[in-house]
Amino acid sequence: QAYSGTPPEEKEKIVWVRFENADLNDTSRNMEFHEIHSTGNEPPLLLLIGYSDGMQVWSIPISGEAQELFSVRHGPVRAARILPAPQISAQKCDNFAEKRPLLGVCKSIGSSGTSPPYCCVDLYSLRTGEMVKSIQFKTPIYDLHCNKRILVVVLQEKIAAFDSCTFTKKFFVTSCYPCPGPNMNPIALGSRWLAYAENKLIRCHQSRGGACGDNIQSYTATVISAAKTIKTGLTMVGKVVTQLTGTLPSGATEEEILAHSNLRRSPLVPGIVTIIDTETVAEGQVLVSEDSDSDGIVAHFPAHEKPICCMAFNPSGMLLVTTDTLGHDFHVFQILTHPWSSSQSAVHHLYTLHRGETEAKVQDISFSHDCRWVVVSTLRGTSHVFPINPYGGQPCVRTHMSPRVVNRMSRFQKSAGLEEIEQELTSKQGGRCSPVPGLSSSPSGSPLHGK
Repeated sequence: QAYSGTPPEEKEKIVWVRFENADLNDTSRNMEFHEIHSTGNEPPLLLLIGYSDGMQVWSIPISGEAQELFSVRHGPVRAARILPAPQISAQKCDNFAEKRPLLGVCKSIGSSGTSPPYCCVDLYSLRTGEMVKSIQFKTPIYDLHCNKRILVVVLQEKIAAFDSCTFTKKFFVTSCYPCPGPNMNPIALGSRWLAYAENKLIRCHQSRGGACGDNIQSYTATVISAAKTIKTGLTMVGKVVTQLTGTLPSGATEEEILAHSNLRRSPLVPGIVTIIDTETVAEGQVLVSEDSDSDGIVAHFPAHEKPICCMAFNPSGMLLVTTDTLGHDFHVFQILTHPWSSSQSAVHHLYTLHRGETEAKVQDISFSHDCRWVVVSTLRGTSHVFPINPYGGQPCVRTHMSPRVVNRMSRFQKSAGLEEIEQELTSKQGGRCSPVPGLSSSPSGSPLHGK
C-alpha cells in the first residue's frame, strides 16, 4: 500500500480467537487422515475468529492456503463452537444429519431480534449456511461447550444441557457458585463427565479425598496478604469516620455494610466441585442435597477455599485441574469412581502447581495429549507450563525425556529386574525371543518392547 499510494484499509478488531477440533479434522472419521505423517494428508486447522461485528470460520491446510468456511456479520459474538457429530444408536437418531456440521453461535442480537443481548444460541449449518435451530433464554449466556453427547449452555449460576441429536433440554443445574470472572461460571466438559462449581458441600455425597485444610503460604504471600488486610481495614475506618463527620450520606455506607454482613452470613460455600455423568444423570434439575439420591453424581469434593475460577479435564477425563480466584495454586486431581455412589468415589490430590505470589485471573487451562504437561494462561499475558505425570509422582528426566509415557519407578520394578529385561529385549533384533523352541519371535508380544 505504501508503494502503490492506495489508502490503508480499516482493520477490524479481533475480540477472541480459537482452534477447534471437529469432524472436518477428526482423524478417526476421515480415512484420508489416517496416514498422519505422510505429506499432504495432515488434518487442517479449524480457526474461529471473533470480531466486534461478527465472526469467521477458516480451514487452514498443511499448505497454508486458508479457506473461509463460514462468516456471519450481525453484531459481536460472545461464544461459538463447532458441534461434533453425535453418537447415534438404535434408540437415538440424528435429526440434523443432512445439515451437519453445525456451528453454535451466541450473538448480541438473536435470530428473532426481540430477545435481550446474548440470550439465545443460533445453530447454523456449515453445509448450507442456513440457521437450523435457535434456543432462547431469559438471562445472558456466557459460554458454550459441546461433545458428542450434549451441548452445554453456561449461564450465570446456571447450566443447561441439550441432547446433541434433537437439541431438546436434557438436564439443568441451578446450584452453581458465582465467580467474578473472567469465567463467570467455570465448568469442565469431558467426553462424558461434566464438572462444575457447587455452592454447598453436602456431606452425604462427599467423596473421599480432595483438597482439605489450609495451604501453607510462603513468607512473601503472608506479607502481601497482611498489607491488603491493613489497607482494607484503613478503608473501612475511613468510611466510618466520614460517616460520623457527615461528609458522606449514611445510607450508602449502611448499604455497603449490610451487603458485607449478608455476604458473610451467606450459607454458600466456595471451592466445591461436583462431577456428574451426563449419560446416567436424570432428566430435569440436577440437585445435590441431603434428600436427593446420588444417581449420576460421580464425585463431590472440596477443591479450594476460595471460589473456583477455572477447571479443565485431560483428554481421557480421569484428571481434573482446578484453580481459584487468587491464581496462586493449581490442583491436579485423579478421579476414581465407584459404581454405587459418589461418597465411595476416591479423589486423589496428585499435585499442587504453584504460580507466584501476586494474584492473577486464570483464563484457560489445557493438557498435552499425553498428559505430561499442563499449561495455565492468565490475564496478565503469561502462560505457565508445568510437568506432571498422569499417575502422579515426581517428574524427572526419565519420565519426560522419553517419547512415550513411562511407568513410575518402584521397588518392584527394581527388584524384578524389569529394566534389565527391557534393555536386553531392545538390544535384540526381531523382538521377544520365545522361551519355547521352534516358535517364532513376536515383536509386539511383550509390553516392555520399545516400539
